[in-house]
Amino acid sequence: MSVLMHATVSAWNRQEDGSYAAEINGWGLHVRWRPETATEGRGFLWSAEGPGGLKRHAHEAHEEIEVAMAEAEMCAAPNREAHESKTID
Repeated sequence: MSVLMHATVSAWNRQEDGSYAAEINGWGLHVRWRPETATEGRGFLWSAEGPGGLKRHAHEAHEEIEVAMAEAEMCAAPNREAHESKTID
């Protein structure tokens, strides 16, 4: 079964460097573009910093920014445990 993920795009703010940031449920979320290199593909990467210094990040780049945003938002979800089967640590 495929899970469709949707970002809360209105929560994200464009930063001066072209990346996007959001503050959701005490988590600081960040999405940035990584250009293609000789060793890595291009795409959007996310990172999240939560209460108590918890840190999470993307393990793969995404072609669609909305997918990267949605994955980052899963870290900030009050019911994060419900999403644990989609490992993001």
